[in-house]
Amino acid sequence: MKLMSLIIEGMYDKLVGQINKDVFKTIKSAMVGSGTQEKPKKYKGYPVRKEPMVSSTIGDLFQNETRVLYVGEYSDNVSGVDVEVELKFAISEDGVKVGDFYINGIADADSEYPSIEVQIGIHPMNGEMIFSKIQPVLRDLIRHEIEHLTHGRGSASAKKSKVLRGDTAMRAKIKSNPEIYYKYFLLPKEVYSNIQGLYSKAKTLKQPYQKVVDDYLDSLVNDDIITLDNRNLIYKTWKARIPKIGGIPNLK
Repeated sequence: MKLMSLIIEGMYDKLVGQINKDVFKTIKSAMVGSGTQEKPKKYKGYPVRKEPMVSSTIGDLFQNETRVLYVGEYSDNVSGVDVEVELKFAISEDGVKVGDFYINGIADADSEYPSIEVQIGIHPMNGEMIFSKIQPVLRDLIRHEIEHLTHGRGSASAKKSKVLRGDTAMRAKIKSNPEIYYKYFLLPKEVYSNIQGLYSKAKTLKQPYQKVVDDYLDSLVNDDIITLDNRNLIYKTWKARIPKIGGIPNLK
């Protein structure tokens, strides 16, 4: 890879690392101030220990929740990204399995001041032991969402070379039909964001990028989110796009 490509791709590393650190700092403080499952306490007015309603998921819980924990406001001169980060966090017995965790992210790239919302749920029996599993996935998610911020036309973090047309209607159409959900991973914004996020994860795990991409796509197949044919199509699309980005290892 060319040196300039490596420099450009790596200019987000410091910001990703700082946000990652601050998210964990916020989670640790929230855990300490949340009491117990039997005697829950609010942390800064935020209910940390909670359970999803019957026949709903922890994702539904986060979607309906209006309160957030403030993580920080960032203005990074190296990457040129300005962003506010907020956290929705849950310690839940029914919402998450022991030894597992829930994580999701939402980027608002179209407002004057862009923001990222991080959603994390853990089981009370896991405690901080689960952090080592969350760490590389969180870095993937943060880098993924930062890439989305560079796509927005009205965003303070927009990059002229990266701005992409809106796809809200197409996203809604895809999410409403499980049979075409694989197309979500073929949306231009998701192609770029997944490529960048997974590379950040590979660097965190110190694993070959090829392995991290293969493992991720295989997990989607194993979880019946996409078919094997869908996987091959997504892989070919990402493989073809990587050389155009620069600074990221090519796929075989």
